[in-house]
Amino acid sequence: MNGQLSVPLPADQLLKEGMAASARGELEKALSLLGAAAAQISDNSNLFNELGVCCYRLGRVGEAKLWFQKAVARQPDFVRALTNLGACYNEEKDNPNAIACYRKALKLQPEMVDAWGNLAKAWTESEEFEMAVYAYNKVIELNPKGEFYRGLAKAYRKSGRYNRSEAALKVAIDKAPNDHDAHFGMAYTCFHLEKYAEAVQEFEWRWLTKDMVKHRNDLHPIFTAPAYAGQDLSDKTLLLHTEQGFGDNLQFARFIALVKPRVKRLVMWTRPGLGKLFQHSFGLDEVSENVFKLPAFDYQLPLLSIPYHFDPELKTLEDYQPYLSAPPDHRPALPLARDKLNVGLVWGASDSGFDHANKKVPLANLQPWFDIEGIQWHSLQVGSDHSDLAEHGGDLPLADLAPQLKNFADTAAVVDQLDLVISVDTSVAHLVGAMGKPLWVMLKKNPDWRWHADGPETLWYPSARLYRQDSHGDWSSVIRRVGRDLNRLVKQR
Repeated sequence: MNGQLSVPLPADQLLKEGMAASARGELEKALSLLGAAAAQISDNSNLFNELGVCCYRLGRVGEAKLWFQKAVARQPDFVRALTNLGACYNEEKDNPNAIACYRKALKLQPEMVDAWGNLAKAWTESEEFEMAVYAYNKVIELNPKGEFYRGLAKAYRKSGRYNRSEAALKVAIDKAPNDHDAHFGMAYTCFHLEKYAEAVQEFEWRWLTKDMVKHRNDLHPIFTAPAYAGQDLSDKTLLLHTEQGFGDNLQFARFIALVKPRVKRLVMWTRPGLGKLFQHSFGLDEVSENVFKLPAFDYQLPLLSIPYHFDPELKTLEDYQPYLSAPPDHRPALPLARDKLNVGLVWGASDSGFDHANKKVPLANLQPWFDIEGIQWHSLQVGSDHSDLAEHGGDLPLADLAPQLKNFADTAAVVDQLDLVISVDTSVAHLVGAMGKPLWVMLKKNPDWRWHADGPETLWYPSARLYRQDSHGDWSSVIRRVGRDLNRLVKQR
């Protein structure tokens, strides 16, 4: 048998070639070479760190974390590996461990820009906004990059300091005019400030953000047709399509009325659950909840982009209220008490949506309401928080309506029969407000922009009364105020 046996490359050559491959961005090749080197070397922290970097850049965060941990175990004062390890914890939403890594790194190297920037991000995600502002200001002193001003703006916005957020975003955009995340952040800040003309313009930058690029890829059949950009629609078919959360779509559905008179046929794709309600409420020509079974169309337009094209200053914001209604042929039988106030209740938001933990009011804390005589309670809660009912073993006087709520048309038909709905900031609140039905909303300290920064009312839903937290995480004052008003309402009835 002829041929030569392959001779393993020495560790130093593997390391050299692996580092070079990593620098060129040939990550898989680098991993192969560096992994072979690691099989021969057991004490090189730089090698372990580089392996972690390659894994991290490939999106293999769990593997990356193990290599960074190995580097730090070998060399506890390895500042770069500590910072990289913190970034892995950030990705895993383990902010306490991330913060611990960055603090160790900064104790060793007080002016490390990446550690300060990542620490600021971790504190923002931990809702330690004052610490985040401090860290962002520190990193801006060291390196005034636009992305750090963008992060500072987010910390300001999350803590309710919207004017400061706007000022920081202006700097970020001045430094990086095409920073789509900065423009998208400006949209939210301007919505909070009720600068609607600016907000609507900036909101279009969302399509360049990571989440919306994924959205386009996931729903690619929609985007095969040209986007609406002012074309004459008088003999055309326009496809509207939903995006983001249910609440966003229920809120912006009012603007469908601006489009309908301008188009020959108006068809729509909706997230599953919205189709029947929207078709009934707006008389759409055709609706699909299956992105692979779309009606024929000439142009497509995202629902949340209607104002950009047809009402860029939101002058018609209050013109179409109420604008959603339950299908008249759909009226489920409810355990209504004719001699009592029938109140619907939603205490938890979607756990797949934004800020679920801070929006939720613990069901057990609402016991004082259940002691008020003259009220028949109806649970409209679905999703993961519906399990709270079982945890209480049926001890609470709540009629569980979840089995009847298969879609938003079902929920609308139930809401139509109630006297009042009390809800946290979730899609049901938007539905009730859009129907013009009595609505009381329990809000966290710094709520989403559509509920405004203060006051008991919102322009978006005139039938709503808002109950805001006095301090972050404390629902006690909200529960007391709602309870007081419930007592008053029962007495009036």
